[in-house]
Amino acid sequence: MSCHTVAPELVAYHFGTLDPEARQAVEDHLPECTKCLREFIALKRELETSEEGPLPSPQARDRLRLAVAREVRPQAVTRAWSRWERPLALGGALAALAAALLVTYGASVREEVPPRALSRVEKVP
Repeated sequence: MSCHTVAPELVAYHFGTLDPEARQAVEDHLPECTKCLREFIALKRELETSEEGPLPSPQARDRLRLAVAREVRPQAVTRAWSRWERPLALGGALAALAAALLVTYGASVREEVPPRALSRVEKVP
């Protein structure tokens, strides 16, 4: 395929609307021709970053945002907390923290033999 036949097909190739034979011909030509490859990259950059052209409607944007949110978040996570679940979860976490602090404090103030003193106990004959 020549450069003159590939150049008009680059837009259709970018959007994936070429038939399989034409697509294969463009894919075979691009690695061999740096001029066409540069033209394709410039066209792709122009199409993907252009600020010109019609913008999507607010309804289309909302549908896209909703579709992305559904895809990103699992269904179980999208369920909202009920009115009593958050305070209950917070209370449980605080109770567990308080219990851990009490156990740690109780273990640190005991008047038992400290671990280092055990190694220094003299043996009685």
